[in-house]
Amino acid sequence: MRLLIFSLIFSAHLHAQFTQQGPELSGADAAISLIDNKAGYQVAISSDGNTAILGLASDNNFAGAAFVFTRHNGVWTQQGSKLIGNSAVGLAEQGYSVAISGDGNTAVVGGKGDNNFTGAAWIFTRSSSGMWSQQGPKLVGTPAASGLNVGTEQGSSVGISADGNTVIVGGNSGNAPATAWIFTRNGSGVWSQQGNSFAGTGAAPGYEQTDSGGFAISADGNTAVIGGLATDNGNTGAAWVFTRNSSGVWSQQGGKLVGAGAVGTAYQGGAVAISGDGNTIIVGGNADNNYTGAAWIFTRSSSGVWSQQGGKLTANDAVGAAQEGWSVSLSADGNTAIISGINDNNSTGAAWIFTRSGGAWSQQCKKLVGTPANGELAFKQEGGSVAMSGDGYTAIVGSGVISGGTSSIFPGAWIFAAPPPPTVPAQVSVSPSAGSGSTQQFTFTFSDTGGWQRLQVVDVLINNVLDGRQACYIAFVPSGASSGSVDLVDDSGDAGGPYSGMVLPGSGSVSNSQCSIAGAGSSAAGNGNTLTLTLAITFEPAFGGNHVMYLSAQDASANSGWQALGTWNAPGAAVSGLGVGLVSPGRGSGLTGTYTFTFTDTKGWQDIAVANVLINGSIDGRHACYLALVPISASSVSVLLVDDTGDAGGPYSGMVAPGAGSVSNGQCSIAGTGSSVAASGGTLTITLPITFSAGFAGNQVFYLAARSGTLNTGWQAVGSAAVH
Repeated sequence: MRLLIFSLIFSAHLHAQFTQQGPELSGADAAISLIDNKAGYQVAISSDGNTAILGLASDNNFAGAAFVFTRHNGVWTQQGSKLIGNSAVGLAEQGYSVAISGDGNTAVVGGKGDNNFTGAAWIFTRSSSGMWSQQGPKLVGTPAASGLNVGTEQGSSVGISADGNTVIVGGNSGNAPATAWIFTRNGSGVWSQQGNSFAGTGAAPGYEQTDSGGFAISADGNTAVIGGLATDNGNTGAAWVFTRNSSGVWSQQGGKLVGAGAVGTAYQGGAVAISGDGNTIIVGGNADNNYTGAAWIFTRSSSGVWSQQGGKLTANDAVGAAQEGWSVSLSADGNTAIISGINDNNSTGAAWIFTRSGGAWSQQCKKLVGTPANGELAFKQEGGSVAMSGDGYTAIVGSGVISGGTSSIFPGAWIFAAPPPPTVPAQVSVSPSAGSGSTQQFTFTFSDTGGWQRLQVVDVLINNVLDGRQACYIAFVPSGASSGSVDLVDDSGDAGGPYSGMVLPGSGSVSNSQCSIAGAGSSAAGNGNTLTLTLAITFEPAFGGNHVMYLSAQDASANSGWQALGTWNAPGAAVSGLGVGLVSPGRGSGLTGTYTFTFTDTKGWQDIAVANVLINGSIDGRHACYLALVPISASSVSVLLVDDTGDAGGPYSGMVAPGAGSVSNGQCSIAGTGSSVAASGGTLTITLPITFSAGFAGNQVFYLAARSGTLNTGWQAVGSAAVH
């Protein structure tokens, strides 16, 4: 007999190094004819890092366009033709800013030059076949906070929520504050402006939050940040936070954010980014300290108060006036940041990764500099735009300039990736986790930190002990979010088969001598990190008895091992003589609980000489919560708790229940107060308050046994508990 159990594989993931992934990306159908030192690729990337969008405002003589790339097995390719929004007026500079939803299926492209620099934004969506198309007309906000729309340059910056249903469009101009417009999408795919535009308040007299400030929005779409670099005392710059209430109304949260430690004209707010939950913000100031540049982190407390976290961030390997903080981005959890400096090393440009641990930020690795294509000039200003995937393991760095000089090779964008941490597969729950019946629809839940798609096989083993022989032993291999194959292991329980298999969804069935599973009533559902497997199981009469439900999960790097997550009684022949009942509750949770145990004897409860309760991961009295209960009367028992070594020789910790005493060992303690005993006819019922030790954490099984003068039931698994 061989169970499908594999060893866990561990690997360190401390300060993983980012390395360039493939050659630089550039739109295959880009039309570049002019040079603009600020017309390089703007970039954004999906949460999983597998879809990237590049905006190129200088495409086709500044009409502009955007390009989508996807990753498969580490290889990046352009997906479809370039995206060009319709109804553009004049040289719209589409692609001046870009953003993409968490799943990569909705993109927003800003064009600040549209219609004489009124500006606009365009929404594009991807179909299930990978085709991109414009969704609705271009978005133009009205009215501007200044009362003017002409020259507001809407689309100077854009952001989008994770679900793609909320978009922020930023506008910057020299004669009005940096202004934000919010647009939302309804269930029919129709976009509309939400409320009036807004701008931050509290700028110093004589200054406004203007000139190419950054704009960003949180994953849930309820927190937005606006940067204004030409504001406050000597153009120090600042950022403003806005939140949306349940009625869809936006309002400023607190005062402006100004990072401490700035030197000179910092231009804080020229770039901003926000974490998925909206509780961490990064603000770039590329002019700090004579254009060395820096970035500042701000965090929000539970009461909505913002404060700076640590000192300003600067790289330890920048060369010259790098202008760090030119562009910034954060991972979804806010623990990984990327900061660029376009002028590092004589305008070669670079980007830096910083990570947070315990509230402290530090540079993670050496600066990231993309390898140029053959014939490409070194003057490419890498870091003109940067973006970080939600998981924090893929970064994209766009060039800040499109200049081939005498060459036809133009700088593009570079992907940098770090190895993700080992994924962790796990079994989560069984529902129902206890009960009795010959037919039952069970729901088994599994998870994987890398997403349910990482799960290669999940196993369910139902038997009285952890043994694949003569068991209801099921393996499920997912093939899609709602599909996969169910294999029922044969009676001999070996891994070599033959297996009885069927496909879900389907109407077939599989069976062995212990159970059968019907396709009708069975299903699979993968979502996020969770895989839910529902199986309609019928137990054969010969398989009657009390059984444990063991679960395991495996992906490419690890196996969870078996865990007992429930028990089930399959009805069999009627018990004659001595017997054990179920425990209530059938599935416990936590360190404390009150449990009721039932024992039976057709000769009368007085015939029960001793009733045993063994709580452990398996039938093993060592380091267990192992009780011997000796009836004294119809309302009392002697409680003996076996010592940690588990041998029958004692010493035992004893008391009478109910009573004022208690007994304990290294695994548990039982209180006499709150306990009760009720004996009548052929039934003995004992209720005990049990407190488990923290060191006894895990999924534990309740085994019951009883003996009389001549009979012994043997151990029966009748319940379980998640001790934590």
